[in-house]
Amino acid sequence: MRVLHLFRPTLPSSRAQAVQVVLTCHALASRGHEVWLFANPMGGDTGGAEAALAGLGLDALPAFHLELAPTAWNPAASLWFRWRVGRWCDAATRESVVYARELRYLGLVGERPRVVYEAHCHERQRAEEDGGEAGVTEAWERAMLARAGALVTNSGGTLAALQAAYGAALPTSQQVCHNATSPDRVVTHAPASRPLLVFAGSPRAYKGVSVLIEAMAELPGVDLEFVGEAPAGPLPSNVTATGPLPYAEVPHRLARAHALMLPLEDNSFGRQFTSPLKLWDYLATGLPIIAADLPTVREIAGERPFYYLPGDSSALRGAIGHALAAAPRQPYLRTWADRAEELESVLAGVIARPRGRS
Repeated sequence: MRVLHLFRPTLPSSRAQAVQVVLTCHALASRGHEVWLFANPMGGDTGGAEAALAGLGLDALPAFHLELAPTAWNPAASLWFRWRVGRWCDAATRESVVYARELRYLGLVGERPRVVYEAHCHERQRAEEDGGEAGVTEAWERAMLARAGALVTNSGGTLAALQAAYGAALPTSQQVCHNATSPDRVVTHAPASRPLLVFAGSPRAYKGVSVLIEAMAELPGVDLEFVGEAPAGPLPSNVTATGPLPYAEVPHRLARAHALMLPLEDNSFGRQFTSPLKLWDYLATGLPIIAADLPTVREIAGERPFYYLPGDSSALRGAIGHALAAAPRQPYLRTWADRAEELESVLAGVIARPRGRS
């Protein structure tokens, strides 16, 4: 197959969206498909596509055509992106498919290539919650769903929300396809001398970090490390942050932990729309996981984590105590190759069907 992943990450990057897109493309290319991804370069001299791949622990592949715009200046980079997408679509063959993750880019695709839509939320619902242009967003969403030959979602909650909103307007081919991790991200456990909890990723307020900070203030004998940026506001003395780290270094910080943290709030993101990359890294380690008790987490991790009621500092402290006293558990590894195999089936099904609505 010839696959264009219709997204526009800025590379190199360790942001979850960019990581997920690049690793998905690389895994599909590893299975013998020709894959294109057009990206923005980070400002400054970053070494181009090969450096962006190397930063994620990936080798260049002949079948993975990762192209960075010749400039980081956004107006020119945007024009370049539109030009490259247009040229790719003009050359589309019977075996070509656009794998779209951005509603706003659908207008660049034209009528020739087949389309699969990967949804990470119900966009209209999120726009309403954020006070955005819900009507415009719904129009984009309906246009994408009408154009797509198949729908892939990151979680069961995302699929359920879209089914409730659009019903028969959805493509008949629908599949939840979760994220994953890489086997080489599992490193030897080398725990810190004091009990250490580790949180990896962005500590944004809507992810429930405030209750974790509150709980840590009552646990002076336990340390917490944010792998990445520190959350806003004052922190207890037993809470530190590493600052931004390269993606490849994160597993070595996880390996120092006695338990791994996944706080989330009981909002639409936490309850319906998330499939955290960090959770797949966590599951592969065999270390105890402490997580907010929400459907999105249980869908992925089942009974493996030590759960607490979202927003309840006392329940979180109890879960931390149980986790720190727990024996190691069996690691669980889902790879990007597993995800690529699932997507391959969806993409091939769209290509094999006759033209027309799904």
